[in-house]
Amino acid sequence: MKKIELLIGDYEYEKIQEVFKNEPDFKPVSETDQIIIKAMASIINPSNLVEENVGGEETYVTTLKKLVEPENKSLEEGNIEFKV
Repeated sequence: MKKIELLIGDYEYEKIQEVFKNEPDFKPVSETDQIIIKAMASIINPSNLVEENVGGEETYVTTLKKLVEPENKSLEEGNIEFKV
């Protein structure tokens, strides 16, 4: 057996709680699903919560992609390529 201590952000913690609130009959399809569901459930189990607020910075990642539009936008040619 392994004992694991995990530091998880408030946002991620709340999202995992939402999964279990929105899916009360969350049933695994395979053994792998069963392991993942058990791990996620233990993350939000109140008995595993060691400390409520450990501080730290709020972090997030934003990804933007700009499409380069073709000069000729005619649908009649049928050969329009969008480049990322």
